Amino acid sequence: MFKQTIVLIIAVVGFQGLAAQTYIIKEETQRINNVKYPGVSSLVNGDFNIVEDFWLDYIKEYGKVRRKRNYYQITDFVVKTWTNDTVTYATRIDAKDSLGLIWLAPFGLDFNEDELKTINTNLSKILKLATRGYYVSRVQKKIDQSEDAAIVVSKSHQKLIYNGENLVDDLKAAEELMAELEIKVEETILKIRVLNQQIIDNKASTIQAYEDLENIKKVTDGHKESLKKIK
Repeated sequence: MFKQTIVLIIAVVGFQGLAAQTYIIKEETQRINNVKYPGVSSLVNGDFNIVEDFWLDYIKEYGKVRRKRNYYQITDFVVKTWTNDTVTYATRIDAKDSLGLIWLAPFGLDFNEDELKTINTNLSKILKLATRGYYVSRVQKKIDQSEDAAIVVSKSHQKLIYNGENLVDDLKAAEELMAELEIKVEETILKIRVLNQQIIDNKASTIQAYEDLENIKKVTDGHKESLKKIK
């Protein structure tokens, strides 16, 4: 757990933010089924797969999306007042220079020059708004990760504080036990000394008692001899 926390901290501290947020939006014509469609594109500073997932979620929020062979078709596409739900749109997400390229165009050829210019001007606004949304979502994800990391570290910090308090209590209890044991050791040492002295005294008393017993036996034997001499 401690190692995981350290790795998490390093990941958060090491994060320096996303690369510079750029808006490279321009008119671009792409070919669908050998037909050229003028539209607009946004070169998004992000990994292609992530950009693709974001853009598909984005357009599905505002319209109906159908997957075609090499593009997506959007109908009922309503974003503020910038789109007309009677117009069908085509979109692609490609990888370009390790970035994600979003292309969006009206899917049809029955627009005059002014109509096409107005539509693509509005589609440029949509792409800029979506690109900004992508950057915001990526930064927000990093914020969420940082906040999650802060929660983990905070819990670890509280646990360390709690463990530290327990260690202090355990140390105090161990010191009190040591003091008690030291008193018992001193009492035991004194008791050993007393017992050693008692053993010495007992041994001396045992020898003296034996000598006294031998003397009594001699006296008794003398009395017995005197008794034998009485006639």
